[in-house]
Amino acid sequence: MDVPSIISTMRLYTTLICVICLTGCSQTQQLNTPSSRPTTLIATNSAPATSIATVESELRTFAETWKGVPHLDGGNSRSGIDAPGLVMVIADQVLGLSLPHSTARQLGFGEEIQRTALVPGDILFFRPTSMPRHVGVYLGSQEFLHAWPGEGVSIARLDESYWNGAYWIGRRVLGIQISETDIDTTSEDPQTRPSKRRVGW
Repeated sequence: MDVPSIISTMRLYTTLICVICLTGCSQTQQLNTPSSRPTTLIATNSAPATSIATVESELRTFAETWKGVPHLDGGNSRSGIDAPGLVMVIADQVLGLSLPHSTARQLGFGEEIQRTALVPGDILFFRPTSMPRHVGVYLGSQEFLHAWPGEGVSIARLDESYWNGAYWIGRRVLGIQISETDIDTTSEDPQTRPSKRRVGW
């Protein structure tokens, strides 16, 4: 092969390499443009939003199947269960959350909710006269599910005199889509009820 042919061949190879490089750079640039990036946002450290109606329905179904299970300190099964154990099981089976088997530690989860803004799935904390602390899960319509000595798993009412006086705080641990019509406006504001000295934590 003569020198002009070699030069011509080298120019052809050089041109092809440049075209390939430019094409590759152009495709890389296109992939990195903001318009071609995924736009889905992934929520972290929070539960997915769930409708009020769905939560209430699932909680009431759970309540029917667990009602009457005997109270047992430290229990967390159908053989016997205590209040924080019941909340732990509800959180796992209904709310899709993991909570500790401890009323005091459950208090550290979620955000505080005013009594007038309670919705199904909120965790309720009490300071009853007969024990230092108690916990249950709000069902809606002034009702909550709990495990109580002598009664076992049962539904009680916030507007009953005893529980009205023992009520302390509500906490929301579940991400819920809430509209004004979802909020239970019949819930009594704790500031309007008589204050009573309760056993501390």
